[in-house]
Amino acid sequence: MAGDSTREPSLPANDDDGASTNSEATEDSEHDNLEQQKKAAAKDLYQKSIAQETRHLLRHQIWSNSYEKYGWQPFDPASYAPPKALLQDPHNYFYANLRRKQASDSPEIVLSHFGEVLLSFLRAAYGNQFHRSNPEKKVASFFEDVHENKFGRWLGDATWALNVLETGGSESAEARDMVISLGCVDAKKFDFADSEVIVFLKQLVEQLSTLKDYLEKQFEPTKNELAGLVTYGHITFDLLKYHYRVGETLATPGPGEKLIAFVVTKKSYIPTTAGPMFVLDGYGYHWNGDRYKAYSVERQVVGFEGTTDIKDLTCQKLTSAAKEALTERGKIYASCAGVHYRNYQGRRVIVDAKGAKNPSGYTRKPDEEIPECDSEKIHLLPPDMKGFNLAQKYWSSLFVEDLSLVICDENAWDHLVLEGDIKTLIRSLVKVTRNSTSGKALVQDVISGKGGGLIAVLHGPPGTGKTLTAEAVAEHLKRPLYMVGAQELSTDSPSSLESSLKTILSLATAWDAVLLIDEADVFLEKRSMHEIQRNALVSVALRVLEYHRGVLFLTTNRITSFDDAFLSRFSVAVKYPELNQSARISVWQRFLEMAGCNIHDSEGSLNQDDIVELAERPFNGRTVKNLVRTAQALALAAEEPLAIKHVWVVVRAQEKFLREFAA
Repeated sequence: MAGDSTREPSLPANDDDGASTNSEATEDSEHDNLEQQKKAAAKDLYQKSIAQETRHLLRHQIWSNSYEKYGWQPFDPASYAPPKALLQDPHNYFYANLRRKQASDSPEIVLSHFGEVLLSFLRAAYGNQFHRSNPEKKVASFFEDVHENKFGRWLGDATWALNVLETGGSESAEARDMVISLGCVDAKKFDFADSEVIVFLKQLVEQLSTLKDYLEKQFEPTKNELAGLVTYGHITFDLLKYHYRVGETLATPGPGEKLIAFVVTKKSYIPTTAGPMFVLDGYGYHWNGDRYKAYSVERQVVGFEGTTDIKDLTCQKLTSAAKEALTERGKIYASCAGVHYRNYQGRRVIVDAKGAKNPSGYTRKPDEEIPECDSEKIHLLPPDMKGFNLAQKYWSSLFVEDLSLVICDENAWDHLVLEGDIKTLIRSLVKVTRNSTSGKALVQDVISGKGGGLIAVLHGPPGTGKTLTAEAVAEHLKRPLYMVGAQELSTDSPSSLESSLKTILSLATAWDAVLLIDEADVFLEKRSMHEIQRNALVSVALRVLEYHRGVLFLTTNRITSFDDAFLSRFSVAVKYPELNQSARISVWQRFLEMAGCNIHDSEGSLNQDDIVELAERPFNGRTVKNLVRTAQALALAAEEPLAIKHVWVVVRAQEKFLREFAA
């Protein structure tokens, strides 16, 4: 029936069919046996790979990349036999193997099978591959050390130590330390006798001498090639590593193409996408604001074909003349370590490496002592040091040879038009209020660290001499003037105002500077019930200024708008009224004298009557200064001495402008 799945068993039609069936049965049986053997082997391997420890199972595993068993698999540690150590050859200290990849190739010499004592030395001297079993090293990789006579120095050290220990010299302890550095680690043991150390040294001297002689012989062709090229002032790219030596001092262009010197610490060839590069690493010395410290120097030579003129290389051997010049410059650099008020290319600056490193301000110790630079390293000092431009208010590198002492205007104080008593008061307060600790301190606040500084508020209309007062005080006391406009203080939030105020006050204190904050009413206005943001700004300013220990001038046109809490914090408040004619006569006279103009009592290029007539114009002090400057420029352009005619040209132009502006 079609739906019946029961079938009669088929019988073999002949003997061949029977043989086929028996063969399949045999194969199945062998397969089963093989599977059982695999399982048994796997079970046996697993048992050998594990060990029961105290409350934990230890399993040895090995990584398998096979498709069937990818991952960590059981491993029998007893199945691994480490490679046999090389048999020592008592008749040879090393083998030199000449190897070719092809019969036509020039052989590359590789050293191997080092003697036991020689190998101990090489491990101490080179480390790295010499700590592996059966180490090898290419002969060419020794050449730099051969060229720099390192093997000669090592051999000299071994010979010296041997002589000391054999003669029982007083330097036996130093000799044993030397032997340890040469690879005899057993010399660290107290029970390792000097006689045993001597045996090691005798073998080392003989074996190292043999290696040294062999390497020098192999280096001879390269040495001769180098000497021949250098004789003609040329060098090839591959010989640069022999032209320069580790430990030597080189000269190279530095900041502003000014010469610097550095000590070589490393030489290397580096492959890049643009081609091979030869790199020299080294160090110079600089003042980092706290101490003299090494800084990294790197110079590169781009790969080139053939030869190049040695004089065209970026780095040159340091000559005695160059070293002498760098030493003189280094002395100037060393004299600028710390904080110094200097003139730089016509602008006044503060030389302060520490401030540049901490632009948010720092605390300077009173009477801070600056360590001296090691005289052996003074030629390694750079040509520049960080400084702050007081006029433009930015940090930059300053070339020390362009720095000079500030020549202050001795007459600046006399030019200041101010009541005599007020002038004396301001000058006296500023003079005794130094930012560093002085011999006699003024009365301090009850709270330690609070106050102690001078806060002077100068108020009055524009051009009446407020800014000039701070300038004159700074000039008279030969101290820097750090002038800050209110717009430079961030008033976006109380925290930003506090940060900027602290930075400015901190730097001014560190520099012992006279600080002037112009138009300070921006953040010192009265608090009110309705302006929470302004109230917070005023509170911050009160707190920060209260702890300032230096000299601070605040200028304002609107002192009546100041918060009442500030009034008690001012050391002195000076009102600057509108200039009357008598004051304007003094202002005109002093600015004209500063411009180099001689004022005569009678007839002349400019006399006292001219000054009186000019003073009838209601110009403020700032306007007078600008008018005199413009008149001076007019006279210079005409190549004439400054005279009254130049002044009147400028004054009439100013009056015309004011009339048109008013209209």
